[in-house]
Amino acid sequence: MLLLCCCFVQLLIHLVSGDVAEGDVEPLLRRKEFVTLHKWSELKLGVPEGYQQPPTLDANRYAQDKLLPVDVDVEYGDDGYHRTFLTIPRLSHGVLYSLAVVADSDNSTLLNPLLVPYPSYDWHSSFGQNCSSITSAIRTFIDDCWRLWVVDLGQINGIQYCAPQILAFDLVTDQLIHRYVIPASQYTPGVSIFTALAVDIDDSVPKAECSTAMVYIADPWGYGLIVYDMSRGQSWRIQNAHMQPDQQLTQDKTGSSGIFTVSISPRQHDKEGGDNAERRLYFHALNSFLEVSVPLVVVNNASLWTQLKNTETQNELLKEFRIVGSRGIQCESEAMDSEGNLYCSLISSSALIAWKENSDYDSDHLKVVAYNPDRLRFVTGLKVNRNNLDEDELWALSSNPELFVGGSVQTDDIKFQIIGCGVKNLLENEPCSVVINHLQNTINYYKEH
Repeated sequence: MLLLCCCFVQLLIHLVSGDVAEGDVEPLLRRKEFVTLHKWSELKLGVPEGYQQPPTLDANRYAQDKLLPVDVDVEYGDDGYHRTFLTIPRLSHGVLYSLAVVADSDNSTLLNPLLVPYPSYDWHSSFGQNCSSITSAIRTFIDDCWRLWVVDLGQINGIQYCAPQILAFDLVTDQLIHRYVIPASQYTPGVSIFTALAVDIDDSVPKAECSTAMVYIADPWGYGLIVYDMSRGQSWRIQNAHMQPDQQLTQDKTGSSGIFTVSISPRQHDKEGGDNAERRLYFHALNSFLEVSVPLVVVNNASLWTQLKNTETQNELLKEFRIVGSRGIQCESEAMDSEGNLYCSLISSSALIAWKENSDYDSDHLKVVAYNPDRLRFVTGLKVNRNNLDEDELWALSSNPELFVGGSVQTDDIKFQIIGCGVKNLLENEPCSVVINHLQNTINYYKEH
């Protein structure tokens, strides 16, 4: 296994460096030019018109340079219309609102577009005093029923003002349609900071799929997975040794980070295996080289995790968690497309890898699909969304890593950027393309000139 890991790392270095033997025509992998949707050298949140700045946000505490967006989602409408969502959790004082959307007036603005609160500023203005509002949104997920799912930490500057909650908004009306407060027994106040959210809906039952959902949330510093069944109004917590950090890896910055990602096998509508055949939940700890999976039917069975179990049953459950393989390198954000390709951004390597489900997880099947040191930096949000042509597109929120370790950057440096590429383009090593109108027009212009 160690030899295999080392081989993969050597292969990655060769691919992304562009080193070629004498006589080779071109590098094995070229630099991937992603499509840039938006980028910020200066990210500011202003008080919406008609509101006054809260007295708690005085000049000393309201530091705009402390704003750290961590998640992104792109909602597609008809004819290329789109909305772009960002979460900016209240990891420090002074964050006016933690769930934002790019203003319609700035939808085609590349540099420093205006952000406005979603769904309105009233949802954010209590700063933890009203737990029915949003205290600190950190993760989002858009499902196929036009719902925006949101995980609210309930924390401000590490203090647990409210219990974490799961919210769902109707993207047609922008109204709240579902709320669930996570029980106190399933999180640790001030410690549980959720780094991944995935939502699965059962589209095999016509007209009923949007009445339910299964929600999966990663708790990296609590070393557990929270599962929520919308139809039953019940959640449970799952813990496993693979959700903890690898103690043999001792990096100071990530050494205590456990389960960091959650991805789910796509539904395969085939006659042989059935709709739910062999579906699995994938995850990895940030401080680990291993990718791990567990059958989705096991994860979704509440009785296995909420009822007392004897030793034999506990041992059987442990066997359900399977090591898929080792990368020999750390991965941060992760997402899976509708064909079962799992993407992961490599820490400090400016590269994106892909692996096809049900193949061996080794150097022969882990494919480096993108490299770009200017675009792929510290990826805190990675999503695969279906565009209005029913095609998969991958979008990433990439940030200057210095911002997350207290470092300083130049005033005019790009601090955050949202970049995208068609999944087909990634897998076939083609130039990146997306369907959003103003971006596609720009791409076509440069192709013609």
